[in-house]
This record gives sequence, structure tokens and C-alpha cells, in this order.
Amino acid sequence: MKKIILAALAIAALASCNKTEVVGVTESNAIAFDNAFVDNATKSVNDPSFTNSNLFNDFAVYGFVEGAVLFDGTQVSKSITNNDLSSEWRYEGTQYWIAGAQYNFHAIAPMTGGGWTYNDVDSDATSTTLSFVNNGTTDLLYATKAQVGATEDNAEVAFSFRHVLSKVKFSFENAYNATNATIKVKNIKITNPHKTATVVLTDATVWSNQIADDLVLEFGMATDDEDTADKENVEVAYAFGKTYESENELFLIPSASYAYNVTFDVELLVSGQPIDTYGHTVTATFAPVAGNSYDIKAVINATNIDPEHAQEPIEFTVNTLSGWTSAADVNAQYPQQNN
Repeated sequence: MKKIILAALAIAALASCNKTEVVGVTESNAIAFDNAFVDNATKSVNDPSFTNSNLFNDFAVYGFVEGAVLFDGTQVSKSITNNDLSSEWRYEGTQYWIAGAQYNFHAIAPMTGGGWTYNDVDSDATSTTLSFVNNGTTDLLYATKAQVGATEDNAEVAFSFRHVLSKVKFSFENAYNATNATIKVKNIKITNPHKTATVVLTDATVWSNQIADDLVLEFGMATDDEDTADKENVEVAYAFGKTYESENELFLIPSASYAYNVTFDVELLVSGQPIDTYGHTVTATFAPVAGNSYDIKAVINATNIDPEHAQEPIEFTVNTLSGWTSAADVNAQYPQQNN
């Protein structure tokens, strides 16, 4: 069986960045939350990541003052319309700053539909433990903040969220070098991703107890990734030398080295006419790291487009060249000339 080699490349580590400006210092000593910030550094056709321009609507806060519980999974939310981020984050049951007191906060986003269950948060803000169920399409973010209460002009708690899942997409290069031939790649899937796990959220995110269940991640087809409305999400036949990306990027639970089962179909067309469709089942083995985005690349050529047989080029040769055969003499009758 001819194999397609899948290479997993880390293209961007989505480490959190510090916000440089202090927004909306509170006029009273009520504890308020700043416009939560999350860093992002990737681009694709359909990217499910939460970014500054695509913000989550709510997050959960666990907070402690001198070790005493202040917030116990309190929902902090805002109304976001047309990516307008100007509204304030709000919560019910106002809490207040105590001058000189040590506060420690944890935040987990999104709170609604995030797939996580709180197990434990320690009061000194060094770790948070969650059980998590992945659906492949919902980002998971975490932030922590320590702050000392001031006598006045206490700043809002400014969270810098970081991604704690891994993100993956596929790229397919057409190296099938035949005149008038194009290919389409469809039905790209990971059939055995981890669905559940436990995560301890610290400065070094630690995942454990990863279990594969019935989750299948569907990446769609390989399509054009340009920001052109009539090209996005459209089935495209692409020519020799072209590389197209999977329609979707999806999330993986980070883990140690793991063999991901990948399936996809490659359709071969000649002069626009479908000739055959080849089903592939291959393995991509790598260790996804929290906050990293991966591009799993494959090259399709004549030796692997058909998983059962390498295709051989059509060649021509000359075996013999027949000689001339002498025919009987022909007496031509020419018309007489008039003198």
C-alpha cells in the first residue's frame, strides 16, 4: 500500500500577551473586570478560535481574598453585537476591594457551553483543575490574576486569556504532475481524537487522563483560503503545484505523542471530467501542545493518489518500422497533345 506522509508543523504558539493599557478604572471600590483580552495568531477559512474581534460572551471567575472565597464560579458576561466590544463586563452580587488585602482570581472561558466542569481551584491562584469534554469547535481559555486592594482608584481586574487546547488544520499539495489533471480532496476527518481529559491549569498547562470515545472531527474539504467571498467554502479542483487548506480548523486535547487516524477522499479529474475517487486512511503521529496551532500537510502525487497501486506514466515506444512494399508497375495513359 502506498502511503501519504503527513507532517504536523507547529505554525504558531498562541501564548498570551499583556494588555498595555488600563481601561476604565473604577470610580468606586467595587471589583470590576476589564475588557478581557485573548491573543491569536492564525488565519484560516473557518477558524473557531476566540480572538479580540471574536470575543466570548461570558467567563467564570473564581476569586479569593486572603484565602477566603469571594467568587465561586461567578458568571461575568457582556452583550456583544456585531463584534462591538465597548459594553462592560458585568456580574451579580457586587464585591468590594479591601485596602491592603491580597486578591487572587482565576477565569475560565467560555462559561456557557464550554464543555468543562470545575473540580478544584486553590486559593493562592497557582492552579485550577477541570474535567473537560471536547467537541472540536469550542475554544477553551484560562487566565489568572493576583492583585492587592488599594485605598482608592482600584483598577479593573485585567485578564489576559490564553488558549489551553491545541488547534489543527490540514493542507494538501497537488504534486500529481499530469497535463489537464486536477484533484479534489474531500471528507477530511480525524476519527479517534481524545474526547475527555483532565486539565490542571497553571503557568504550564498539564493535561492527563485523555480518553478517545465516539468523537469524530470533520474538517470538510480542501478549499481556497483566500478572503474572497465566492471562493470560500467552495469545492475546488486544484492544479499541479497548488496547495489548499481544509475548510475547518478544529481543536484537539493536548497529549503526549499520539497516532491520529486520518481519513480523506481524493478525486482525480482529467480535463474537468471525474475519473476516480480514492479513499485514504493514514496516520498522523504527533504530540499537540496547549496553545499551539498545527498544520498537517500532505503531498498527493502519482505514487500515492491510489492507496493500493502506484500509477505509472503512459509512455510510447517504436517496436518496428515496416519497409516499403513494391507494387506492380502502372502504365499511365497521358492525353495526347494537339500540335
